[in-house]
Amino acid sequence: MNQNELLQLFPEAKITAVPSLGPAYFTLPFQNRWVHIPENTLSGREKVLLKQLLLNGATAAPEIPKNPWAQFLLGHTADAPSGLAQTQLLQFNLSYREEDAGFFNQALWLDAFSQTLPLVRECFFLDNKNGVFILDSPEPYCIDEELAAVLDILDDDFSLRTALYLGQRWPVDSSLPHLFEEERKIFAASRTLAKGSKIATLAAIALPYFLSESANQNLVLQALQTMIDSVDGTHELITAMWRNQGNLSKAAADLYLHRNTLQYRIDRFFDATGLALKNMDNLALAYLAIAAGTGSHSN
Repeated sequence: MNQNELLQLFPEAKITAVPSLGPAYFTLPFQNRWVHIPENTLSGREKVLLKQLLLNGATAAPEIPKNPWAQFLLGHTADAPSGLAQTQLLQFNLSYREEDAGFFNQALWLDAFSQTLPLVRECFFLDNKNGVFILDSPEPYCIDEELAAVLDILDDDFSLRTALYLGQRWPVDSSLPHLFEEERKIFAASRTLAKGSKIATLAAIALPYFLSESANQNLVLQALQTMIDSVDGTHELITAMWRNQGNLSKAAADLYLHRNTLQYRIDRFFDATGLALKNMDNLALAYLAIAAGTGSHSN
């Protein structure tokens, strides 16, 4: 049973990274998270069926790591670890063949990757393939090309693929577990919204993520998406122009096009849509439309 099917059957259900919402909820592990359904909406038979469907033969919920940071971020304790006023949470997801699971050494991988991050205060796995690095940075940290290159080397060494999500810099207070839960959702969405990218940030996927539920219902954006989609190759064109802030030379380099060829495509796009991609207002509207469309397709 996937998440959409579960929520269709039990619309009152809440899926969170927090292992308990109190005695008023019936709670089970679900896809490395927890599903909580109000007790008063379930019959005894429904509870038995849910256990059979979701536990799939398991006898216990996923063990919460004993690391103090994990206990705090997952809502198992209200006591924030001392020593940091602010932090950035660098989440990771590892993909490897199931037959290789028995040979993968979590501690060795954590140690190897930590050596590339001088700002690591703590790191741990939340389950077999997901975990967090707690970054102690006096200023907001940005992942550079050097770290991305090291990540490629480690992936080759360990025969896996790593996806990262670098979160915003947040105060270490009672709101951090809730922000972490939301950033986990964003990270999960980023692996659909930013296909092909191994490193995601909030700024990079904010538009498609936050537009995914509401903007696609707007008739103007729907019509604009249809118009844009009628011109071949426009998503790549708009994305390249947006990422390079309308700079034709840089966008042409990203697309491996001659500058004159890019100009021709921009002119053709204008003829078809009336949007001039060298105008930042027009470019923003075009990017808004394709971002909303991308978000809707991921649901």
